[in-house]
Amino acid sequence: MVEATMGAPALRALLDAPPEPGSLVRMEGATGSLPSTVVAALHQGLPGRILVVVAEGPDPARRVEADLCSLLGEDAVRLFPQGESLPYGEDEDPRISGLRVEAIEALLSGSARVFVTTPRGLQERIELPDRLGRLRLDLAAGEEIGFGLLVEELETLGY
Repeated sequence: MVEATMGAPALRALLDAPPEPGSLVRMEGATGSLPSTVVAALHQGLPGRILVVVAEGPDPARRVEADLCSLLGEDAVRLFPQGESLPYGEDEDPRISGLRVEAIEALLSGSARVFVTTPRGLQERIELPDRLGRLRLDLAAGEEIGFGLLVEELETLGY
């Protein structure tokens, strides 16, 4: 499917003269999985480029992420979800925080090059250094940690 899309004249033109880093390419009129297939083709045709897909909202973002994971593999794609406001001023849902930290880690390490988010996800500021430390649990081979403590820590991290 991706290979067939690579032969489309409009995509060939985009691959032959890629946009400048930081510029915007808008895709309109494409339906179903075609937009995700085009992103997958760009991923394959422009090695080394980081691609950010901005979906209309959280549900469309999850659908696009699922499409891209099926086309490129789960390691190539990361969802950067928008924050969810919880009632009574509670902290953000740890699962959302965990996904955001994983996306930032994948970006910084270069392990993923396609990121899916929403307009609100792009606008929100997050405290990276503190959050990276708080939302990660490092275990070393041979290290002992009680099972109850491990379960508690993993639940806190959103697992």
